[in-house]
Amino acid sequence: MPITIRPLETRDEARWRELWAGYLDFYQCPNLPAAITDHTWSMLTGPRADVFGLVAEEDGRVVGIVNCVIHANTWTDKSICYLEDLFVDPAVRGQGAGRALIEGVYARAREQGWGQVYWRTANTNPARKLYDQVGKEIGFVTYMHKL
Repeated sequence: MPITIRPLETRDEARWRELWAGYLDFYQCPNLPAAITDHTWSMLTGPRADVFGLVAEEDGRVVGIVNCVIHANTWTDKSICYLEDLFVDPAVRGQGAGRALIEGVYARAREQGWGQVYWRTANTNPARKLYDQVGKEIGFVTYMHKL
């Protein structure tokens, strides 16, 4: 069955939360406060134009999610898209859902006239095999200071 990409909808909440929990486990953050998950869900399904989600569906079942943030950038006059979270059900990995989600974000970026799509990942993430095919690794290191 082919994979279809569509916008995240409120009816997807239970499955989105399952996949989100898998994503948090993958990044060793299983104790993220429930209030943050609730806030993330409300941003993705609310009226905000700067945050959106897509899902990958196979045979009517959601098998992957992507959450994105649109923002300004000082190096271009166009908005850019940060592909913040991408997760595919381990049972269907390697069958095209991750690529389809990224291509879905690219399609939305072209449609909206954004200047670029970018994302970060762990050096050890096995999905880098896919990312090397659909994007260009630019060699920047990420620093953070939590407040």
